[in-house]
Amino acid sequence: MRIAVGVDAGGTSTVAVASRDGVAGDLSVAEPGNASSRGVDAAIEAVVRAIDGALAGDRPGGIVVGAAGAGRETVAGFVREALVTHYPGATVAVSDVARIALRAGAPDGDGIVLIAGTGSIAYAEIGEKHVRVGGHGYAIDDAGSGFWIGSAAARLLVRAYDGRVPFDATAEALATALGTTDALQVLDRVYRDGPPVATLAALAPEVIRLADAGERSAVKIVQGAALELGDLVRAVVKAAGGAGRERPIVFAGGLLSSNSLLTFLLETRIANELPSAYVVKNPPAPCFGALALAERSIA
Repeated sequence: MRIAVGVDAGGTSTVAVASRDGVAGDLSVAEPGNASSRGVDAAIEAVVRAIDGALAGDRPGGIVVGAAGAGRETVAGFVREALVTHYPGATVAVSDVARIALRAGAPDGDGIVLIAGTGSIAYAEIGEKHVRVGGHGYAIDDAGSGFWIGSAAARLLVRAYDGRVPFDATAEALATALGTTDALQVLDRVYRDGPPVATLAALAPEVIRLADAGERSAVKIVQGAALELGDLVRAVVKAAGGAGRERPIVFAGGLLSSNSLLTFLLETRIANELPSAYVVKNPPAPCFGALALAERSIA
């Protein structure tokens, strides 16, 4: 029996799925597997727990893990070495989460993925070229991401409290979402639990909802996010040499999971600038992209 396992080791949870002769089983979920935030040992422990749950005692022939932070070879190497030791005889590969997100929506051939969740990144595989653009983390980049949108929203709110911009419906909704009545409370809410990534990214869905309702301040933020995300796509296509040819562009990540002004603006730009490309929306979970790669490794 050919047994393959695909794993998405992310910052929220680690999700694994196994297939037996091409038939996928149930998902197995464990703790977050982000080596950058939890440390390599904790991440490996979470990955092993998720894999063991998916295998239910079987021995795997191939394992592919998409791991947050695995773009750095040191992280990927530690995870790979541990899994090779834990599952002797299995073919093991550890890749960036962007690659498994691509292969969830486009299992074979050339393709591009745009991920917009807490962070943002574009990734392309065109022929022999594998190209990443963005994904440099919240402190430097992640343009157009949930964190980026949430940061813009918090800036708007403190400026409104200061009287530098009108306290409009967008600011009012953000104040309600954060439970604040002045700028100092915003600072306390954002910074009291350490790095503000999750707190600010959690504001993004509310900003997108307000933009969909036509609130001008929110629309401006979403337009800016769409511009940044569109630039990621344009840059990765140019770098990978994929312009002028029919290619799938997979939309992945929470911000692109449903229709909104953000997705409309992105699709419109793609249609105008890359008319040969087509958008793939609502792809399967990234662990299924890892599973497709794992099955290919033992075919």
